[in-house]
Amino acid sequence: MSALFQPITVAGIRIRNRIVLPPMVREHGDDDGCVTDAVLAYYRRRAAAGTGLIIVEATAVEPAGRTWPGGLCAYAPAHVAGLTALASAIHAEGAAAILQLVHGGPKATPQVSGRETVAPSAVQPSGSRTMPRALTVEGIQAMQGHFAAAAGMAMEAGFDGVEVHGAHGYLLDAFLSRKYNVRADAYGGTMENRVRVLAETCRAIRARLGADALLGCRISLFNKLHEGFSHDDLVTLVNGLEAGGIELLHVSTLSVFEAYFDVEKSLGQQVKVLSDLPVIVAGGLRQPAEAERAISEGHGDLAAVGTAMMRNPDWSLCATDALLGE
Repeated sequence: MSALFQPITVAGIRIRNRIVLPPMVREHGDDDGCVTDAVLAYYRRRAAAGTGLIIVEATAVEPAGRTWPGGLCAYAPAHVAGLTALASAIHAEGAAAILQLVHGGPKATPQVSGRETVAPSAVQPSGSRTMPRALTVEGIQAMQGHFAAAAGMAMEAGFDGVEVHGAHGYLLDAFLSRKYNVRADAYGGTMENRVRVLAETCRAIRARLGADALLGCRISLFNKLHEGFSHDDLVTLVNGLEAGGIELLHVSTLSVFEAYFDVEKSLGQQVKVLSDLPVIVAGGLRQPAEAERAISEGHGDLAAVGTAMMRNPDWSLCATDALLGE
């Protein structure tokens, strides 16, 4: 039996196989961040192909957190109906459905949000982005409340859980950065302090969700390695997330997965040594055989297939044919 097609249960949610559609923003929403027919069609098609878990693209938790024109949102009453239809469409095709929640922070787009950008510290982001305003402690607490409220909306809409976007330089990830977080309070300095905002945010969401919904978190290390991010930092991060109540860890590498298949321990394997949490691995998986190997060799418990499934909505069906001969 193919390892990729073994079912798995995470936090009481049964997932029919190990194939994951990771969150990739498609900009198919309307100007207000509501779900459209194009959004429904995109996710329904990939669920219908047999994908086990659909993680819906980064969804803004408040207006100031918006980054993409046509990006989805989960903070206004007008968003509920579309999110409900989206969760229903995914479930109707047999897949589990998780909504990823994000605050763009220093990567938010004022032309979309209509607001100034915020960050851990007033440090100029890379590129031509505007100088952000450093969040006060009160601002951090308000932001955490927005995440919890958005998680509540996701549950109202019928999703199986939510994933916190703690990767790729967006607000929660920026707190982990030595470069972009130069705070001198309880949220800056040591790695324990820099993890605090992310862990507290997860804890606030966990409290809002109760025990009946899955809470995951996506992290990335590739954008922090140049800052000297160490194995000890990874230990602190994973421990903080566990204390925050997460039940699924999504490791984003943004590199070709084949590149680290033959190293002593892949990033996914390193995380699995540190924690009993199930792990999603992502990063350049294209062919069914690559995803199969990622699971069978213990790099992760689930395999995220991003660009390949974006281009081929029937990727999971093709994987069934390739690996099961059906």
